[in-house]
Amino acid sequence: MSSKLINYFVTTALIAAKLDNANKIAKQLLLTASNARAVALRAGDSAAGFKPLTDFIDQLARVTIASSKQINVLATQLSRVSANKMRTDNAICHFERADRIATDYAYVESLSPAYGRIKRSELALNNKYVGEIFRLNDALDELARELRTAVILATLSRVEASQAALLYQESLNGVADNVELSAQQIKTLIEEAKKLAQELHQDANV
Repeated sequence: MSSKLINYFVTTALIAAKLDNANKIAKQLLLTASNARAVALRAGDSAAGFKPLTDFIDQLARVTIASSKQINVLATQLSRVSANKMRTDNAICHFERADRIATDYAYVESLSPAYGRIKRSELALNNKYVGEIFRLNDALDELARELRTAVILATLSRVEASQAALLYQESLNGVADNVELSAQQIKTLIEEAKKLAQELHQDANV
């Protein structure tokens, strides 16, 4: 197995690992939404404006979980395509080496049809590989856009927490802090995953 293929596998595995971590944080965010509902219920009318926000927090967490799973599937598909691509690249290297060594040998031209097929296969796989990277980047961009609402949610949560009875304000502000922190952690993981995907794209064009 070539070092480049190993690098592809390592990079796609790192992308999957980052999205798995994002998934875990999002699951904790679901728990935050559940706890927030309980606190808002105890706070009664003074936290009436906070209750709808818990639904948005819950939705944000579920979207993140679903998107993380989808992106992990894309990363797995990319890993498979990269494996096929590198096998084809290696086969072409062998063909070209054989052609250089056996230039003056009889029947060397008999390799041409097979070489032509493998070159066409390489082009198709390269196009598919680049397409998979674009799909992966698009999915990461979409998740990043979804997370922008978390900042608004955190701000609204703090506003609503300030309207609640003093006894519950600390807990509700804690929810806002948790939403903001979780979103920032997920955003960082997504940015790191995007950087890795861009490195794969650059390698594909080398």
